[in-house]
Amino acid sequence: MGKLDELRQKAAGFEIRKSYQYLLYIVAVLPGVLFLLAYLLRNGGMGVALARMFHTYNLYVSSPLPNLSPFNGTGVLGLGLLAALLVWAVRRRDWPDLLVTAALGGLNLLYFSMEWNYQLLRFLNLTGGVL
Repeated sequence: MGKLDELRQKAAGFEIRKSYQYLLYIVAVLPGVLFLLAYLLRNGGMGVALARMFHTYNLYVSSPLPNLSPFNGTGVLGLGLLAALLVWAVRRRDWPDLLVTAALGGLNLLYFSMEWNYQLLRFLNLTGGVL
């Protein structure tokens, strides 16, 4: 059996079962892939679209800081997802998972409250202009 077959078997057996794994996927993996693709393709039209998608995803899905002003609603979904994952860990009585999920949620809260997400946007081409 080759290395590729071993990797396929490991990938087929990988399952997400913990709250912190879902949180990592929502706040780190998906935005990271979007950022990487937007950065690599930043001079083309697809890079601009991916950069805008990255920014919108961060504001509406990843951010746990709700902005309840009329017609805005940024961060409401992120806060709801974090709360749901914390409640899910409590209902399963998985205390290590709860601690890791709360710590990752706290780091995510710090990331958005310090507005580090806007520092990342400097590397992307959101307007479609020449870099």
